[in-house]
Amino acid sequence: MQKSVRYNEGHALFLSLLARKEGTRRGTLSKKTAENSRWHDKFFALYQNVLFYFENEQSARPAGIYLLEGCTCERAPAPKMPLDKQVRDNNNNNNNNNNASL
Repeated sequence: MQKSVRYNEGHALFLSLLARKEGTRRGTLSKKTAENSRWHDKFFALYQNVLFYFENEQSARPAGIYLLEGCTCERAPAPKMPLDKQVRDNNNNNNNNNNASL
C-alpha cells in the first residue's frame, strides 16, 4: 500500500527551485484547462518524481504540482499538423460538404 506524501508550501517552493535549475527535463508543454477545455502552453520542470508547472518560464512560484509516483509514460507520435488546425480543417471540410449537398 502506498504511503501518503505531505508537502508544505516551503518544501514545494524549494523543490520547484531545484526543478528549474537541476531538473531532469524542463520545457513547454500544453495543458488542458478544466474550465473551458482549451489547451494552454505552460512551462514544466521535472525533478525526481515531481512534475511542476508554471504559468510561464519566468514565474517564480509553481502554478501546480503533479506527483508521479507509480505513473508510467510512453512516447506518442507527434501529429502531422497541430491538433487545433486539424479540428478547424475538419470543420471546414464538413461545412464545404454540407454546402455542396444543398
